[in-house]
Amino acid sequence: MNSDLTSLTILALWGIVLNHTPAIARVLRSNVAWGMGNRETSPDVPAWVERADRAQRNHHDNLAAIAIIILSAQVMGKTDAITGIAAIVIVTSRILHSLTYIFGIVGLRSLAYFVALGALLVIVWRSFI
Repeated sequence: MNSDLTSLTILALWGIVLNHTPAIARVLRSNVAWGMGNRETSPDVPAWVERADRAQRNHHDNLAAIAIIILSAQVMGKTDAITGIAAIVIVTSRILHSLTYIFGIVGLRSLAYFVALGALLVIVWRSFI
């Protein structure tokens, strides 16, 4: 598996971590019965848990486009060392984006988002040359 596909796999696995982080935090603030139930109400949680929810949604909203671009480059046979580095930058930036989102570090979060977007555009560019 090359760097591009490895990075995509890491992003998918990171999505699992992001899925469970706010849910586990809510169960810890309430009880297992709440976690196993219909969750008609939500326990009071610290602000970081709500940010974790938003970080999770942001990750999943962006994951489809990232996956399509990386997989398209694979299918077209357009992967190389540059796309591999770009994919590593994407994964690093997206994880940093999620963590800074959860911890409420606004400026760095935005920077991480735009770095990942730029690296994604590098893969698009490499796919069409």
